[in-house]
Amino acid sequence: MTSYVLNRLYSSGGTEILHGTLEITDGVAHHFLTDGFEDLDVGLETGGLVTFIACGISIALPKRGSDGKQDLKFALCNIDGSVSGFLRAALRERREINLVYREYISTDLAYPSKILRYKVKSGSVTATEAQIVAGYFNLLETLWLRHNYTGDFAPGMRYQ
Repeated sequence: MTSYVLNRLYSSGGTEILHGTLEITDGVAHHFLTDGFEDLDVGLETGGLVTFIACGISIALPKRGSDGKQDLKFALCNIDGSVSGFLRAALRERREINLVYREYISTDLAYPSKILRYKVKSGSVTATEAQIVAGYFNLLETLWLRHNYTGDFAPGMRYQ
């Protein structure tokens, strides 16, 4: 039933609404946010229930392609400063921040209709908003063969 409704929503709309949500975490602290004016009580894919807090979010989902630039960009309102303070500290301390984007259909809030997982690549926080760029996979920070060829690892090599 959900796939029929989702296909209809994507192709021609309907009476249902798609709710976009963000979970931002560094493994210790979790922030659950949704775009809009009302909090959203929903079920997670793990079976747990959570309340996503309403706030001003602008989300730009990445296009599908093979160019390696599949980034999620979002701007977050900084009304109370709790999430932007968390982001500012985590970015400054270079902690790994994970982001989960979930979409829910308004008639079925028990389980997300779409789940996308990202790692935060960069961001900036001002007094009024936080802007974050996250991606599926950070290729630039991946080592080929998983070794750093440094003087200690490979003494015959010389960095020029």
